Amino acid sequence: MKRMKAFLAALLLFAVTVAGCHIYIQGRIAVDNPGFSTWPEETKGKSLAGLQENMNEGSFPVFGSSEFQHGTETIYHPASIFSESRFNPMLIGAGYYQSLGHAITLSALEGSMEQRKAVLILSPQWFRKTGVVDQAYASRFSETLYAGMLANEKLSDETKNYISERTHKLLQGVDAKTLEHVTLHEKVLWKKNGNGLENAQEELWNRFLHEKELFSMSTLQNVAGIRRGNGLPEEEQEPDWDALLQQAQADGEQENQNEFFIDDSSYKLLEPYLNTKKDMNKDAVNGYQKSPEYDDLRCFLQVCRELEITPMLVLIPVNGYYYDFTGFPKTAREGYYEKIRAVAKEYDVQIADFSDQEYTKYFFEDRVHIGKKGWVMVCESLYQFYQEN
Repeated sequence: MKRMKAFLAALLLFAVTVAGCHIYIQGRIAVDNPGFSTWPEETKGKSLAGLQENMNEGSFPVFGSSEFQHGTETIYHPASIFSESRFNPMLIGAGYYQSLGHAITLSALEGSMEQRKAVLILSPQWFRKTGVVDQAYASRFSETLYAGMLANEKLSDETKNYISERTHKLLQGVDAKTLEHVTLHEKVLWKKNGNGLENAQEELWNRFLHEKELFSMSTLQNVAGIRRGNGLPEEEQEPDWDALLQQAQADGEQENQNEFFIDDSSYKLLEPYLNTKKDMNKDAVNGYQKSPEYDDLRCFLQVCRELEITPMLVLIPVNGYYYDFTGFPKTAREGYYEKIRAVAKEYDVQIADFSDQEYTKYFFEDRVHIGKKGWVMVCESLYQFYQEN
């Protein structure tokens, strides 16, 4: 009896604490703020509630990885280019985010999407032999998003099973505690065979995670100065793409005069190690062509198909100048591009193909991340996709 009373007292205290935090957070979390969408905060992509609260009629998710944290201080980053536009891309991603995690996020977020479109910006480095690395996957894993995916009844059991098997394999051995929670989520939300205690545990745990994410987001937003917003501009204003490209060319000619035509600050960091990079990849004859990432990409596109979302893939090239320096074979690079095109054709999806920009000066900020011209071209492709009916 004493244990039961202690448990009930603890449960009541927990409930009061959660309720108090909820009231406090609700007044601080960003809602209907276009600035949230293009905010390049790394952990934003883990917060289902934060993403849902800020989706609007001008939004669709644009998934990617670490490129979103590069060029943020320039006029070429999406946060700057689309600051006056009604197009309000929801940027989701940072380093270590890849196709599988984005498939989960899209499945969870789908119910909040007014526009039935999504973009996935592909990085060649995702398609190494390992695919997504287990520790990397665990570091970006969100239980609330995973639970949201499982609760989406539009998603087939076959697709959920693929995501489940991959998740168990990747979390096993690196995050046993989260894997226990994942198993409970699956039992209650997907298989529907949890007992009364397990159902109660699932409900309480999900509420706790929800409030925890909101609290984390409100704290980060407060530091970044992101508050409740006033929605989108009333009139559409398309960026001047020609002027932006001309400015990028001029800035590049002034700032990027090195052998790889990358930002000077990036080149200075790389320069001391160039002797070790010369011809280091000359044996990569199958580079980026054999990887479990291709099936994870197919999973993302299958999610789009089942949820009736129109996707666009953005095929980012490698920096031809740097990859030639390292000896990475051109045939291997072209093989990778062809495999991406083949997957896009397999699912009959649109692709913004920038593979012919390997040697475009000032396209890259560094060895792998797009920079001045790269961002202008990619942003224009996003805008044109937004304009399509």
